[in-house]
Amino acid sequence: MGELPFSLCRRALEFLKAAEGALRSGLFNAAGLLAQIAAELAVKATIAFLGYSFPETHQVRKLLAHLAAVWRGEEVTNFIKSRRSELIVLENARQRGRYFSYGIEREDAEICLSTAREVIELVKRAWDGKWCGV
Repeated sequence: MGELPFSLCRRALEFLKAAEGALRSGLFNAAGLLAQIAAELAVKATIAFLGYSFPETHQVRKLLAHLAAVWRGEEVTNFIKSRRSELIVLENARQRGRYFSYGIEREDAEICLSTAREVIELVKRAWDGKWCGV
């Protein structure tokens, strides 16, 4: 397994913390983008922790679908279905927060952050109490 899952996991938590700070500071584009990166890294870390390679994508739904193929398929699939619109907002934040003229407003930044937290809570369960090597 190596260090990769733990390294990605710690980075995910760093990006989540940075997203929370950005939101508090009114930096909504940064908050949305950082929340997306946090969720992405948490899922990739979990896939690697379980001993699998993760796809080279930034799409959280695609990563979660890959996770569903190797761990708690029904639970992860239900999560994707029930949070589809929020996951789309989260995924779109990667582009909106950097390139689009209209950017990310507070409400969408809050959706990104809460969805990233939910993704992290979901994948944490796969770590059998070893979340981020702690």
